[in-house]
Amino acid sequence: MAVQSTPSKQAPADSYAADGRYSSDDERGYGWVVFAGALLGILGTINFIEGIAAIGNAHFFVANAHYIAGSLNTWGWVVLCIGVIQWLVAFGVFIKNQFSRWTGVAILGLNSIVQLMMILAYPFWSLSIFALDILALYGLVAYGRRISSTSWS
Repeated sequence: MAVQSTPSKQAPADSYAADGRYSSDDERGYGWVVFAGALLGILGTINFIEGIAAIGNAHFFVANAHYIAGSLNTWGWVVLCIGVIQWLVAFGVFIKNQFSRWTGVAILGLNSIVQLMMILAYPFWSLSIFALDILALYGLVAYGRRISSTSWS
């Protein structure tokens, strides 16, 4: 007579392992978080290039613009530094770090303010970057809490 042991039923480590699918709540929010992380990387690249152009006094910026504070060179350095921080934060969002999520919210808010301050230099471009900042903010704030609740095993 053969004796067989019954396999033990363990709770799966994540919601995917239970039935081969994620729950609808996980799928809905995770797409926005990935989108926000991708936007952070793209905005970081754009800000880095815009910062270098502003530091070098490129000719495609509006000439003789008078800023509320600082000059085009000053805002170029600010945007360049924000771009580098956005690259680092985008990496943190992709590895599901909550600190990176909140840093991303702060840096996107700061970048939206800086872009509005630079609106005199390149109006349409600044408004476009501002709109992308708001989209990324929405993704991190509305669905960012899900990046820690669905941990990788």
